[in-house]
Amino acid sequence: MHEKPLRITLSHAGVSLGGRPVLADISLTLAPGEAWLVLGGNGSGKSTLLRLLRGDIWPDDDGRGERLYRLGDGPGRASPIGVRQRFGIVSPEIQRATKRLCAHLPARTVILAGMRDAVYVQGGPRPAELAMLEAVSRRLAIGHLLDTDVAALSNGQLRAVLLARALATRPLVLFLDEFLDCLDDAARETAGQAVAQAAAHGAAVVLTSHQGAAPPSGPAKGITLAGGRIIDSGEAAAVLARYRRAMDGPSRDVAAGPATTLPEASEATDAGGLPLVVLEGATVYLERRPILRDIDLTVRPGGHLAVFGANGAGKSTLLKLIAGELHPALGGRALRPGLAAPEGFTDLRDIRRRIGLVSFELEADYDKELSALDLVTSGIAATIGIYAEPSARDLAAARRWMEFFGVADLAGRRLGRLSAGQTRRLFLARAMVGEPRLLLLDEPFSGLDGPSRRRAMAAVSAAARSGVTVIAAVHRPGDVIPEIQTVYRLEAGRLRSLGET
Repeated sequence: MHEKPLRITLSHAGVSLGGRPVLADISLTLAPGEAWLVLGGNGSGKSTLLRLLRGDIWPDDDGRGERLYRLGDGPGRASPIGVRQRFGIVSPEIQRATKRLCAHLPARTVILAGMRDAVYVQGGPRPAELAMLEAVSRRLAIGHLLDTDVAALSNGQLRAVLLARALATRPLVLFLDEFLDCLDDAARETAGQAVAQAAAHGAAVVLTSHQGAAPPSGPAKGITLAGGRIIDSGEAAAVLARYRRAMDGPSRDVAAGPATTLPEASEATDAGGLPLVVLEGATVYLERRPILRDIDLTVRPGGHLAVFGANGAGKSTLLKLIAGELHPALGGRALRPGLAAPEGFTDLRDIRRRIGLVSFELEADYDKELSALDLVTSGIAATIGIYAEPSARDLAAARRWMEFFGVADLAGRRLGRLSAGQTRRLFLARAMVGEPRLLLLDEPFSGLDGPSRRRAMAAVSAAARSGVTVIAAVHRPGDVIPEIQTVYRLEAGRLRSLGET
């Protein structure tokens, strides 16, 4: 039977969250098979717009705004009931929730549950669901991940699984919120082909981008958001060209202050010249599968380095090993002599206070109701959340670093109501507030718009020059700060030196 086409219409719609307006006076119509490119900086309202279109949140009840879902020639309804299960979505928010709620579940369960718009599968999967699981996993080349628990997936692997979950709904609409972030080049190409195939079968596609990514293939419409309002609209290529020109121009965010002088002098020292980290023959298993194999690595003070590798190569696992969150198998060693206390104590709780960390996994561990100020302050004790009343000095330090990263105005906001880019800048501030000796960065500039990315990179460079040693796991050469001179690649769990840059 031929499916009735779906239209989603917003008319002068606004959204307020926590008493604060996030979207205002939004009017647009998403027609069957259309592609839309939604552009805007961090905090502009892109993710909220997708949630509004999908029916996750309601427009403000102010008597002016309206949202309608119309199937065929029907009158339309305000609720997405009856069509919502055919809305596929990939977003940083969904990824954080999946990490938090489904860590113990295999990837296949996450994909199957998506067909029912659920977190868990109630009852056994139906034959049609199993057939769809096989089809989407083959299309995205992730069949080898189906029995892997979410906790053991890399960020990029989980992003691919969530795209499979979205495609498995046989989507009427695909909502893709910065969905290419965290994917290596091969995975990006595969994902792009899968989305194009879904669009060719009639799915509408709504793609957000803060960096000015190319629109979906074929004719597409575009809008740019700023401050929760549409400030530009038209044919996607033209809107994108104007957005990129604006990105390359002067920015209020960058002009607010040069990110080259740290708020206060770091206490980073060379710890008597001792190596910060020494790994010897370190092998790490997850779910009885070797992720890292016989890793030998010595990190000396000022020995900044970058680690490249495809999704699932083990980059995040390597950073966790260095941080003491994972331990080598019998026969390997992980030592941190240059991070020990002056007295020579090696308690991991003390060592972690000397390590600043930015990673997607860390973001997923935090309660969404925690305030931004508490999030940053927690970096002083290297805890997940606040467990003791912070001192006035601690709060002042947190506010200085928030000011430095341009997020001071978010102090009272809840983590769950922030954009991915705003969240990433807060975690960069959290990493620096404890004045670390070692800074571990897992795709640190993912999720940042152009001005925020430039500011964050300048801040990390300043930290490196001040005496903090930087280790960055990245996909793209453009994410390597100039102070990094040594580059490695992880392949099949083995670390290979690429020499000096």
